[in-house]
Amino acid sequence: MVLFIKQTLTMNLFWSTFLIALLFISNSTTAQVNISIDATQKSHTISPMIQGHGLSYSVETDSIYNTGAMAQLFQDVGAGFLRWPGGTTATMYHWNDLSAGWTDNWNPEYPEAWDPEPWQYMDLDEYMTLSNAAGTASMLGINMSSGMEWHREADGLNEAVDLIKYCQSKNFDAKYFYLDNEPYHDGNGYNKDLAGDGGEWTPTIYAQKFNLYADSIRKYVPDAVLFANWKEHLRDNTSAYKTILRIAGDHIDYMDVHWYWKWGAASWDAWIAKTPMENETEWYNGGTYVEETKYFNNLAASAGQSHIKLASLEWNIAPGAHNTNPDHTEFMTALMQSEMQMQMMQAGIEFASMWTTQWPNSSESEFLQLINSDDNYAPSAAAAMFQLYKNAQNGVVLKSSCTDSKVLTTSVFKEGNQACVFILNKNNSETEMNISINAMDIKSLEQALCFRDPGVTAEINVQVENASSTVTVPDYSLTMIEFLIEETEPNFINKSNQAEEKIELYPNPASNAVTVKTNKLEGNTNLELYNVRGDIVFSQRFNSQQTENYEFSVQHLPTGTYFINMIDDNGLRLGSKLIIK
Repeated sequence: MVLFIKQTLTMNLFWSTFLIALLFISNSTTAQVNISIDATQKSHTISPMIQGHGLSYSVETDSIYNTGAMAQLFQDVGAGFLRWPGGTTATMYHWNDLSAGWTDNWNPEYPEAWDPEPWQYMDLDEYMTLSNAAGTASMLGINMSSGMEWHREADGLNEAVDLIKYCQSKNFDAKYFYLDNEPYHDGNGYNKDLAGDGGEWTPTIYAQKFNLYADSIRKYVPDAVLFANWKEHLRDNTSAYKTILRIAGDHIDYMDVHWYWKWGAASWDAWIAKTPMENETEWYNGGTYVEETKYFNNLAASAGQSHIKLASLEWNIAPGAHNTNPDHTEFMTALMQSEMQMQMMQAGIEFASMWTTQWPNSSESEFLQLINSDDNYAPSAAAAMFQLYKNAQNGVVLKSSCTDSKVLTTSVFKEGNQACVFILNKNNSETEMNISINAMDIKSLEQALCFRDPGVTAEINVQVENASSTVTVPDYSLTMIEFLIEETEPNFINKSNQAEEKIELYPNPASNAVTVKTNKLEGNTNLELYNVRGDIVFSQRFNSQQTENYEFSVQHLPTGTYFINMIDDNGLRLGSKLIIK
């Protein structure tokens, strides 16, 4: 009996040790996931305007911008536009008579002693100089609130027109305009009721005034692009949106919503806990930013205004527990921001700007800005994140998927046969990624960069082989990999016969018509033209003995790579690749 017990204990100890060893091996082995990219499934193009940046004129002192370093930084991060004069300030400012900010000098009780010195703020001329130096588009705010508040609507309209005329006199391209800011907010412009006579913006009043100002703007800028603004909680404000779209939809180009993730409750733990992140607060239970965008698109379409697209001229990680957590770092916030930016890329958002470029005493701020005012205005970790995403601009989004729910990925195809793959790893361990690209061969690795703790970007090793590659990405990181690729010939082409007999054709690339030589063929011939998906996009049967050259049009076909297959009555098969430009 004693012997039996000893044997049992020995066996239990063996198996316990064995299981612990297995567990150790399992935990110490890098996790492995697959990322699949289908290069034949293309959707929208990523606009450079998705990486705009906000300015707030009353805190943008001359010393920040007079060296030219900020203009260079905006170029480095791929800024598409700069938004001026700011958010709330746009509801109270007067471009040719700037006040202290967040105050309205149309108020008869405004004390002139509050007026700042010229070096303390960014005026319109300084904004134009910065925008030109940075190579960014302009985004100008139109103040509708002051005219409403002080019963000076004619003056408000004239002020907007004079702004446009002044820009035109300076040969400054002013095309994008946002009309007022957060008109639904109690602390803004007309809703502040500084006149003390009541009144506030409603969806109906806002839409009516939008029409009034839009008419005046487009008299001088016929191709002006106009942005309306209402509450970010789309699903809870459907009725308000329907009202605005019904009244002003013909004048609106974009509906601007201000997305601040998890206001009052933003934290690293909350971000890690849910992938993908959703537009939710204690007051609103929304979907992902991709889902919110689809919701608006459907709403606009149902209102007969499908031309109106969603934009976010203010977005950021909202204040929350991370502001008071000593263990929370600038890098963590930047990585959280990176998911918002990635989701907007996936959603097809064309205009977005992070709030804001800088703020006094940034180390005490509730938001992470582009630069750090407490560190001699050095770029923050957010700047490094934007520099990676700059590589996505003007790229066409490809369909991609990942087997790990804690990994988000977006891939784009760019001119010059380049593919950029972005990988956001929300796992707490390094993860091995196998990346495969359907219908493409990877010719070479152009660059591979990883943004990781403590907010640095460094090269990362990638193993490349034909249509796939392998990379091990660090925990909690954003990786960008750029490949040089070429489209592969699909399986429906008989490659052995094609290698023996090539079709002679010209011109190649072609844009109008293509001529093929038929002297190798006999009798009736079938010609089929395929795209890279294997779909037949053109077919024709003709007698090759009646002509030495056969011509067909390709004007109706999209640009890209195609494959011609020709078979005559004797079974001779000819094939070739055709590029349509």
